Amino acid sequence: MPIRRLCAALGALIALAALVGCAPGGVPDRRADADALAAQVRGLPGVVAATSDFARSQAQGMVYFRLYVDVSDHLTSDQAAAITSQYLRDLAGGTYTGYRLEMDLRRGWNLFAVDSGTLPITNADQIVAQARDWALLRHEFPGATVTMRSTITHPGGQLTAQEGGQSNLARLDLADPSDYTNVSAAMHTLSDRFPHLAGLDWSVEAGKEHPAEIKTSRRLPTTAELDVFNRLNSDQAIAHIDRLRINAPLAAPVWFSEKTIGSHDIAVALSLARTHLPIVATLPAPVLYSAGDQLSGHIGGRGFARGPVVVTVGGCTRYDPLVYLPTQAERQLTARYEICAS
Repeated sequence: MPIRRLCAALGALIALAALVGCAPGGVPDRRADADALAAQVRGLPGVVAATSDFARSQAQGMVYFRLYVDVSDHLTSDQAAAITSQYLRDLAGGTYTGYRLEMDLRRGWNLFAVDSGTLPITNADQIVAQARDWALLRHEFPGATVTMRSTITHPGGQLTAQEGGQSNLARLDLADPSDYTNVSAAMHTLSDRFPHLAGLDWSVEAGKEHPAEIKTSRRLPTTAELDVFNRLNSDQAIAHIDRLRINAPLAAPVWFSEKTIGSHDIAVALSLARTHLPIVATLPAPVLYSAGDQLSGHIGGRGFARGPVVVTVGGCTRYDPLVYLPTQAERQLTARYEICAS
């Protein structure tokens, strides 16, 4: 009997210890610190308004501090750097440990975001430099909407799940009536004046009147690739729009995708491909080419083609045989341009 009582007592102590260990001590309330930082930033040159969005509700999984800074239309690169430096200095002291953190510099739809999640930042100098570049890009492309989500690095190279797609991104949305020539010209400007930003994941889009798009990752397009992009766009005997992708996930390093306008007919896509594949083939292989009614080229999430017309010049297209098999006309194109192991 004493042994049973002892076991019961030990069990109760263990249960109590577990409860104490799981009891919500939580992160400290840093609302006053957040408001103070917003007030400091509010007084900096180039700032129109600064507000703190703060939450500390662990039960709801909402523990965050976001600093929203509305900036002047004439914000200089030095002013952007000063605002960002002030924010990063405040974070470096560890005051907001346990909070999800973000700062947004905003002017209309233009945005520079520092979304660091819940981990410490190890590349403050790079982030400040990118804030400068964001201000310079806005002046370089005054009619465009410029969005940049800064590169973020953490100790040990960690990256939280929430940060996927939230860092190392840049986007230029050009205003109407811009077209493909403006897109390629913007890429030339980036290569000439901002080569140090080539490692960002870029997206440059023309206006809605004349759609065209270039998306890159880890490098910008070469002059030869931009020349092919322009040649494909300029030939509108078959109405279409073009997208060039550099280092797209699960695809060849270079991918030209063409979407026919007003037609879902495979015969029309094949005619477009027969005309444009000789131009694409002037580039170093492998180059992926697709034509059809979708800019995605019917490429599935695992990189397999699931529809017409897909050709890998100097390479070999992988198909999902349960979804789509190429027609005889498509096989003639692949026989001419592809190199597949038997």
